[in-house]
Amino acid sequence: MLRGTIAFLVLVALAVLGSELRALLGRRGFRAPGMEGISFLLVGFGLGGSGLGLFPDDLLESMRVVVLFGLAWIGLVFGVQVDLRVVRRLAPWHRRVGWLTPLVLGLPVTFAALVVGLASSTALGLGAIAMAISASPLEGLVRSRGLADHRTVRLLKLIMAFAGLPAVSVFAVSAALASPLVADQGSSTPAWQLLVIIIAVGLLIGYALVVLVRGVQEHIQLLTLAGGAMCLVAGASAVLGLSALPSAACAGAVVVNRSVFPHRMLRVAHSLERPMLVALLVLVGASWAGASFSWEAFVLLTAVRTAAAWLAGQILQFVARKRDVGVRNAGLGLGLLPQGELALGLLVAMVSFFPDTGGVLEAVVVAIIFNNLIAAAWMRRTLVTSRAEANAR
Repeated sequence: MLRGTIAFLVLVALAVLGSELRALLGRRGFRAPGMEGISFLLVGFGLGGSGLGLFPDDLLESMRVVVLFGLAWIGLVFGVQVDLRVVRRLAPWHRRVGWLTPLVLGLPVTFAALVVGLASSTALGLGAIAMAISASPLEGLVRSRGLADHRTVRLLKLIMAFAGLPAVSVFAVSAALASPLVADQGSSTPAWQLLVIIIAVGLLIGYALVVLVRGVQEHIQLLTLAGGAMCLVAGASAVLGLSALPSAACAGAVVVNRSVFPHRMLRVAHSLERPMLVALLVLVGASWAGASFSWEAFVLLTAVRTAAAWLAGQILQFVARKRDVGVRNAGLGLGLLPQGELALGLLVAMVSFFPDTGGVLEAVVVAIIFNNLIAAAWMRRTLVTSRAEANAR
């Protein structure tokens, strides 16, 4: 009990300090989006059972309240970015490639996972993680250097902006399959009913939040209402053995598209985004078990996903050229490899709620680091140039 209390206090302190340190370094012009997540993972690893031992062995279970609320808040942050008014202004072919390209990354991973004998819920969960592409490394490079290929960068950003939609949708299906109400042999609850409940919970709480925030302008009041709504999402999902992330994302999408002043809720959602993400990253690092490693998951999210990304890049080049968009970079699919907050959130949700995921956490974390290093090297060589070279041109 005492170790659990200490772990909670340490986690809160690290979440606050980590977010403040990132903001301070950002104001001074120091940004390293590819290393931030790794840094907090290493901090958690050092404080966990493999290091100082400040955290209990069953950390994810001990900190279940933090995990439930953190995943709900990450879902909210993702949901409030799904502004349908912006989507409608895009060209039809932009919407098509935005939706379909992440599927090209995720479906081969799912099928390969089923072939090697993984459970259907785990296979879909890994497929959803494979679809989650992060724009943070690309934005960090673009911010610090000049662009060598504007068209390719814009196309990659488009795909990255859409990637979360199919990723969260597929994860909702995998979460329904992994629920004890479906997994128990004697249960008669079909997965599609839980999927409907996931969407219904998100719609109900989303519209309730829209009504509650009507006329409210104070940030602290909006934050309190949003926090209460996410607690309700987390609690309702936990009762069904589900992850709160898909329902919270659905609620966030309702809020941003139906609120009178959606920019206020955007600020509220992002105000807690960094502390919650830091807390989850520390939890992931502290939960690392060196003796457990799923080589199947690692190969699926590196070799299989890289091959799928290369195929997606070839398809993107073909479609872009038909639309008179000159994209001719060799290995364009390597720009689709980086992963970040959403992938880690889906990973935590998966290992916290899915059965038989031993070694998956460690394997996926190493795979994400591996993918980010490859993508960063390709982006530096292909997409960006130094400020001096840009000025010389």
